[in-house]
Amino acid sequence: MRHEQDPTRTVPVVSDEQPRRPDPTRVGDQPALRTASGSNWLVWGGVTTVIVAAVMVLMAIRAPGIGWPALVLVVVLFTAMVVLRNAVRPQRARLVTLAVLDLGIVVVGLVAVLAVLYSTPTG
Repeated sequence: MRHEQDPTRTVPVVSDEQPRRPDPTRVGDQPALRTASGSNWLVWGGVTTVIVAAVMVLMAIRAPGIGWPALVLVVVLFTAMVVLRNAVRPQRARLVTLAVLDLGIVVVGLVAVLAVLYSTPTG
């Protein structure tokens, strides 16, 4: 027995569905995380590194035990971004990893600043 398609059907069959198109309003569907080469993440990572490193150098004057290690970690994270960008094939995983490393630079800076803020006696 052969099944004929009913021309009046209103419910789509699974095979009728089109592949999901990217929704630019979703964070995970942003071009920077889908189709970019990764250079944009290196630029923003470089800007972030310079800003956070400047704060870490100034902070190392007051709290060298926190400032210098945080500065080294920031430089290591940016170096990992550069190596990753040049060593890994262009895929979504590479772009997401670059984004996470860039976020890591900011988190290291924030944690270091908060550590100095709450460990230094006032007055």
